[in-house]
Amino acid sequence: MKLIQENGQPRYGRFDQIPSKINLDDYIYKTPYGQVLKGWRKQLKYKKFKFCGLQHEHYSIGIAIVDLSWAGHGFFYVYDHLSEKVIEWNAIQPLALKTQLDEQPLFSQSYFKKSAYQFDMQHANGVRYIQVTKHGEVQLKARIFCAGTDALSLCSPTGINGWTYTQKQTTLAVEGFFISPDQQQIEFNSHSLAALDDTCGFLRPETAWFWLSCQFRDANDRRIGLNLASGVNESFGNENALWVDGRLYPLTDILFEQQNENCWSIRSLDERLNLLVETGWCRFENINLRLIGSQFNQWQAKVSGTIEHENVELVLLDNEYGLLEQHYAKW
Repeated sequence: MKLIQENGQPRYGRFDQIPSKINLDDYIYKTPYGQVLKGWRKQLKYKKFKFCGLQHEHYSIGIAIVDLSWAGHGFFYVYDHLSEKVIEWNAIQPLALKTQLDEQPLFSQSYFKKSAYQFDMQHANGVRYIQVTKHGEVQLKARIFCAGTDALSLCSPTGINGWTYTQKQTTLAVEGFFISPDQQQIEFNSHSLAALDDTCGFLRPETAWFWLSCQFRDANDRRIGLNLASGVNESFGNENALWVDGRLYPLTDILFEQQNENCWSIRSLDERLNLLVETGWCRFENINLRLIGSQFNQWQAKVSGTIEHENVELVLLDNEYGLLEQHYAKW
C-alpha cells in the first residue's frame, strides 16, 4: 500500500499495515487558493523528522534528525537521572546541508553531520540501526528490533491543504552501548527499551503540540509503552496509544494541563487515564527570526497514575521515566 493514492491525495486514518512507500512525487499539493505547487516550492512546504528515545535503567537518551527543507537540525543527549549529569549537543545546518532524512517506512538511510558530530540512522528488515560519533569515536551504537511490536501508523488531514503521516513504536528491544556523562561505556541489556517516532508531511505553517512518551516494565514484568499527544494529528482520529507487551490499544483524546512550574496533569476524555507528570532537566531552544521560529521544551519526567482499558489489566505508573514535550513552531 502506497500512502498517496492514484488521485494524488493521501489515504487517511489508522493503518493496520505500514505503507510500503511514501510516494511524495505523486502528491498533488495545492495552496489554499487552488494553485498547484511543484518542484522546490512544494518541497519547501514538506517537513520530516526522526526521533529515537532510549531508556537504560537510570539513563535516558534522545537522538533526532530534522529536515525542514530550508534547514537541517540534529540533537543528541544522554541524561543520568541519579547524578543529574548530562551530555547534550545540537546544531542547525542552513539549507539542510549534510542532512539526509529518508522517510521511507521499510528501508531508509538518514544522516546528519556538523562539526565533531555525525548521526546515522538506517532501517532495514525490521531493524533500526543508530550510531552517533564524535570526532570519529562512537558515542552510541544501537540495534533496535521492531518485529513483534505493533506500529502506530496514522495519516490525518492538516489544515486546509496538508497532511501529516506519523509512525511510532515503543518498548522495543535494543542492543549496543553508549558513553555516559561520566565517560563510561554502558551496554544496553534485556531491560533496555527503545521508542521510535518518524513523522513527515505538510504541517501547518504555525503549529504547536504537547507530547508524552513513556516506556517501562511494570510490577508484573509487562512491557508498558505510552504515546500521548494533543494539538497534532487530531483531525481524523488521534495518535494516543497504550502498548502492553507489544500490542497496541487505542486511547481517547487527551488534555495536558500545567499545574505549576514542575508539574503537569494529563487526563483522557473518557476519564480512564489520569496521570501526574513531574518535570526535571529540559532540552530547550528558543529561536525567533520573525518569519520562522521555534520554542521547544523536552523535559525529562517522572510519570505516575493509572490507565484503565477494557482489554487490559489496570496499568499503574509509579514515578516511571518519560519525556514530556511542548513545541511551538513557525516554519
